[in-house]
Amino acid sequence: MDTETTTETVADTEKNGGEGDADTVSVPKADYDKLNQTLGSLKRELKDLKKPKEEPKETPEKNQSDDKLLERLDKMALQVAGIKEADEVELFNKWKTDTGREADTIVGNDIFKKEIENLRTAKANQEATSNIQGGGDKSGGAKDNPDYWIGKATKGDDGKLRFPEETPKHLYSKILDKMSANEPRSSETLKFYNE
Repeated sequence: MDTETTTETVADTEKNGGEGDADTVSVPKADYDKLNQTLGSLKRELKDLKKPKEEPKETPEKNQSDDKLLERLDKMALQVAGIKEADEVELFNKWKTDTGREADTIVGNDIFKKEIENLRTAKANQEATSNIQGGGDKSGGAKDNPDYWIGKATKGDDGKLRFPEETPKHLYSKILDKMSANEPRSSETLKFYNE
């Protein structure tokens, strides 16, 4: 057994504010060497902890490229499914955030397909009904067309065309021009009730 002792001077700085009496401590050499090794490893660990940690730069680039790849896959899935309109893409994105599913499982989902179909049907109905114009009497509509009044005309006892009394006077010339283009010499013998 190694019985050599090493003497170390230790100052107690807490009691005397940094100016203390020196105490002598005897420690066996084996313990002293072990304490120095432990002290050295603790100093290295402290030094490593004080160093600022550098984040690996490959991670953000990898995540960014992964996000771009996922975005491209989403676009391809939408294209294959025939989803092009903004409201349909919005429904897809809502499904994606709500369910957390991948694009191919969303576009293959029967419930999602039914929602897209309902959305398209509602849009087609809205578009079809938005072009309907009512109130032809208010805007004139068909009644301002000479063909309307020609169709309303009846043949009199003498075989000549007779137009109803409500035929607008500003259309007489248009009606006559239309009829003369179809049948020459018929416009000469036309009579209106209100003349």
